[in-house]
Amino acid sequence: MARCRSAAWMAVGLTLGLGSASIAADKTDKVKLDGYLDCKKGEDLIVDGQRVHPDSKTKFQGGGKATSVATIPVGYQVKVKGVRQPAGLILATEIEASRNGVSNTEKEILAGSDQAEKAWVGAGAIVEPGPDGKEQSMGKLITSGPQVDRCRAIVDKLLPEYVDPKKVRVYVVENPEWNAMAMPNFSIYVFSGLMADLDDNEMAIVLGHELTHATYEHSRRQATKSQYTSIAGQAAMLGSEYVKNPLAKGAAQQATKLGVTTFGNAFSREYEDQADRVGLRYVFEGGYDYTKGPALWRRFAAKYGDQSKIENFFFGDHSLSMKRAAALEKLIATYHPETDTVPAEKK
Repeated sequence: MARCRSAAWMAVGLTLGLGSASIAADKTDKVKLDGYLDCKKGEDLIVDGQRVHPDSKTKFQGGGKATSVATIPVGYQVKVKGVRQPAGLILATEIEASRNGVSNTEKEILAGSDQAEKAWVGAGAIVEPGPDGKEQSMGKLITSGPQVDRCRAIVDKLLPEYVDPKKVRVYVVENPEWNAMAMPNFSIYVFSGLMADLDDNEMAIVLGHELTHATYEHSRRQATKSQYTSIAGQAAMLGSEYVKNPLAKGAAQQATKLGVTTFGNAFSREYEDQADRVGLRYVFEGGYDYTKGPALWRRFAAKYGDQSKIENFFFGDHSLSMKRAAALEKLIATYHPETDTVPAEKK
């Protein structure tokens, strides 16, 4: 399981003088974060994939067990206002922390993804309605064996410490294409083609992105914003009326409730960008090489072309692959400075 690493960050702390009373701030680079406390590094917080430093001037508002910055439990929702420093650290001017509860919308989404998972496992395949309404299979569902073990090992290193690994299920889908998905209930599905062509560092980048959609509850957040009804979801609803296989129909209907077709989502640009950002943090904390991100997306562009967002990998409202590669390069330079070195991969 991913834990905050201290050695690399000691260099950052010394460079930025975190032991001093204050840090010189460029008042023009103001930022706002809205995420979860993934982990802590000394007195600093990792929120939204970024390192946040509180000082004596930081205003704090808490709830639940969070009575001060130091007592915020991992997994709590945290909002930050601050100023980004040259090396990427954010000097916090305001921090707000609250318990991450479970809303009725989230309960419905979790129940839907549980039912979809049960249907797919029962059918032994990922099934959904095709454009003509006929049942189609995305591939056989593999529930155990070397491929599943490989994915499981990577996922366990990426998970933030507040997620219980026992509540995460990993499946491999027998399909030569490159794709993966993490459902809101922490069931994870990876295409065998992706596994065959990517090394563990590249797999970690893809899985880190997908895990963030689950850990940061993007399904619930987007549903709350009334943005989760998509063309893809409407198409699945129409198709499900014609699916005869009860298991397949159940899976299709649950996908519709989630606003997705099986391996395509309708996440907003905001949440796709957050998944890239936090996912890279998971990759770093898990001991994998996050710097491979830009090259990986260029590989996607070479394989599939710079297609429209409807055809693009992850199907989200995201930049095309080459633009995404460029965005990741900027992201790495901003959030992962040279002093934030990658530790040796965990054994």
